[in-house]
Amino acid sequence: MKLLEVNHLSKSFGNQEILKDISFHVEDGEFVSILGPSGSGKSTLFRMIGGITKPSSGSIILRGENIIGKKGHISYIPQSSSLFPWRTVLQNVLLDQELSGKVDKERAVQLIERAGLKGYEHAYPHELSGGMKQRVSFIRSFMNPQSLILLDEPFSALDEFTRLSMHKWLLSIWSENKKSILFVTHNIEEALFLSDRLIIFSEKPANIKAEFTLPFSRPRNTELLLTEPFLQWKRKVFSLLVNE
Repeated sequence: MKLLEVNHLSKSFGNQEILKDISFHVEDGEFVSILGPSGSGKSTLFRMIGGITKPSSGSIILRGENIIGKKGHISYIPQSSSLFPWRTVLQNVLLDQELSGKVDKERAVQLIERAGLKGYEHAYPHELSGGMKQRVSFIRSFMNPQSLILLDEPFSALDEFTRLSMHKWLLSIWSENKKSILFVTHNIEEALFLSDRLIIFSEKPANIKAEFTLPFSRPRNTELLLTEPFLQWKRKVFSLLVNE
C-alpha cells in the first residue's frame, strides 16, 4: 500500500529550476533511499514533503491527503542530532509525546536501552558522542505517531566505524517498528546496504535518472558489503552517477 505519493513535483527559485517533474512513491514499511550529486535538490524535496516549502507544481499525497504546505505529518532527522542541550536523553526522547499529551515513558526507556544507552537516560547531549546523539534522535522519531520518517544524511558527520555500527542498529530498530523511511545520502554503499529501493537523481535541475528494487534479502549483515553481487551493484550505481 502506498503511504507517500510524489506526483510531477517541480520547484524553482526565481529563474533557477531545482527539481523537474519528480514522481515516486513510498510504501508502508518500506525503506527508500534517494542518491544523487550535491546540489541536486534532495534537501529541497524534504522541505516540501515536510510542509516548510511549497513546490512550483505537482502534488504530495500522504495516506490520501494532499500535504503541501502542511506541517506535522512526518518525522524528520537532519544531519545534526537537533537535541535540546538543556534536556536529558529521556526528556529529549519524550519531547514530542509531551506536546501531544500521550507519554509512554516505559517504551522510551526500553528503546533507550535497546540503543545501548542504558545508564545515559539522565545524561545531557554534551555528555554523548556523535553516534549516541543520533541514536537519541532516531529513538525520538520512532516514538512519534507519524508513519513516515525523513532522514537527511544523518550519518554524514560520523566516522566509518561508527557509521557502520549505526547502520546495523538502525536496521534492527526499523525491522521491529516498520515505519516507512525516506533516506537521503551521497554514500552509495550506505544506500545499497540499507534500502529496499533506490532512487537516483540527476544533476540540477534534478529528475529521476533511475530507480531500482534491490535484491538483497533481510536481515542484512556487514558480510554483504564484500559479496560480489553487492560490489556489482555498487559499480552499476557509481557508473550512473558519474556519467551524466
